[in-house]
Amino acid sequence: MKTVKGNQPEWRELPEIPAGGVGGVGSGGDGGVPGDGPVSGDALAEVFVKTLEAIGGSAYVVSGFDRIATILRELYPRVGRVVTGCPELEGFGELARSYADPHELEDVGLAVLGAHFGVAENGACWITEDRMIERALPFIAQNLVLVIKKKDVVANMHVAYERIGGMDGGYGFATFIAGPSKTADIEQSLVLGAHGPRSMTVFLVDEEMSDAGFY
Repeated sequence: MKTVKGNQPEWRELPEIPAGGVGGVGSGGDGGVPGDGPVSGDALAEVFVKTLEAIGGSAYVVSGFDRIATILRELYPRVGRVVTGCPELEGFGELARSYADPHELEDVGLAVLGAHFGVAENGACWITEDRMIERALPFIAQNLVLVIKKKDVVANMHVAYERIGGMDGGYGFATFIAGPSKTADIEQSLVLGAHGPRSMTVFLVDEEMSDAGFY
């Protein structure tokens, strides 16, 4: 115990909130967004896309759900069973319902769900249980697609937690999801899909590009 007490790291102050307050981003490692203070939604969306791609996912800025369906047909022509929590995509796949047994989802090739928002600095999306339909669905599907509004990309986790704290209503379970499932535990060899989806795609719906509704 004496040895442990004698080998403590030096005291360091807590990091400062990025320049511009929790609603802004700094000029350093806050998602790669240049400049100080708040930035445009276009800039945040661009950083989000690049960050997600860097961790093995993919992202598209789209005009609406018709465009999403077109892209998904191109990306997953033979994916098998498709389950969606977005009513606008009911024609593309099976509209998710209440499942008595999560094992009913064991053969899902593609899950398409609506998330609440994305985080530019790490490419993560925040999704609550009600939008997962079933807690297992985002993790048991072979491929995962999340849909958010382009304007709902925040700069960093400071803003993300502030936003979560201001959400109306409660939820039993929620999580951040960033990129496909990855592990490199065995011989430091990167494997995708070992513990969850093999791919993750995020669609950022630009409401200025379309009159279509969203949720």
